Amino acid sequence: MSSKVALVLGASRGIGRQIALSLAENGYKVGVASKTTAQTASLPGTIHSVTAEIEDAGGKAVAIKCDCRNPSEIDGAVDTCIETFGKLDYAIYNAGAILWKPVIDTPLKRYDLMHSVNVRGAYVMVQKVLPYFIEQGSGKILLVAPPIYSRFFKGKTPYSITKVGMTVLVHGLANELKGTGVSVTALWPATGIESFVTQQQNVPQDVMRKSTIFADACLEIGKDDAQSLNGEALLDEDYLHSKGVTDFSVYRCNPDVEPPRMMPRKFPSLLVEEDESLKLIKPKNQSKL
Repeated sequence: MSSKVALVLGASRGIGRQIALSLAENGYKVGVASKTTAQTASLPGTIHSVTAEIEDAGGKAVAIKCDCRNPSEIDGAVDTCIETFGKLDYAIYNAGAILWKPVIDTPLKRYDLMHSVNVRGAYVMVQKVLPYFIEQGSGKILLVAPPIYSRFFKGKTPYSITKVGMTVLVHGLANELKGTGVSVTALWPATGIESFVTQQQNVPQDVMRKSTIFADACLEIGKDDAQSLNGEALLDEDYLHSKGVTDFSVYRCNPDVEPPRMMPRKFPSLLVEEDESLKLIKPKNQSKL
């Protein structure tokens, strides 16, 4: 049986790097995609350094330059991964732009960046992989996006628009994928996760977990039955708990302190009672107009 192949967009550092490493350690061939090709003192980690880590450990990977603001580069990353390894089983969108500020303090230029990298980039990747996955009758798509609930919007509405848009894509697309063998899932951390940014900002170790918890959740999602997770917006801790994990101490940044959970224990249902008497009215074909 041939190895599975995964493409990770946004894989040069932090969570994305760990996802790529963990997948490779568990037999995946990995497309390591990101726009970072040269390391600097202020921005460590590149597609080449992550690929080298994988290959030094005996795995197989290909470094793919991909600026997720550019649709053609996302398309090219998917094509390169398939051409290099002969197939694709798992597409993960971890690329992201972030600014946690209110509307009045978020310039349009910065909002446009978050929209382009977050929801638009995810949409481009999804549209690219869908025909391939549907034709082969299998494939998993994972977007790093949060469950939808009101508190998430507070103090960071512009950012929330672009991230929750990704979650809407997951919930909506799931309806279109029923019976295809293809699934789409959202995943988000339940606690703070250590990264280069948190290190630079001196975020206390006591409030964070290692990125391995998120990567382990991605790995388990890759193993799960495709349709069982189709349309789900999951949290790393809760999903791993459902798979039998009970000891989360191995993920602590501070071995002696369990970090506080930043996400609610329970989320509101987005389902409403359907009125079967209501029928969708399809517009007439206006292609000739």
